[in-house]
Amino acid sequence: MASSDPEVTTVTSKGQITIPRALRDQFGLEQGTKLMVVPTEYGLVLKKIDLPSVEEFQRRVEARAETTEISLEEVSQMVHEGRNET
Repeated sequence: MASSDPEVTTVTSKGQITIPRALRDQFGLEQGTKLMVVPTEYGLVLKKIDLPSVEEFQRRVEARAETTEISLEEVSQMVHEGRNET
């Protein structure tokens, strides 16, 4: 199947859809993969969100900690708020 070949899926009563296997394989979508749903003038677009690993996140925080004045409590609050958004 070419990537431009359309696929048809159905929305369930719970608002869920099944992404066809060939497309999941092609785009590396596994259980737990986060997708952003973007409304456009043409319809909905699904965009895979690549979140950093915990280790990568810790490295980023440590690197910024040297140049940013922020308390551990403020970091914890931001992480908590970020988790509630997903």
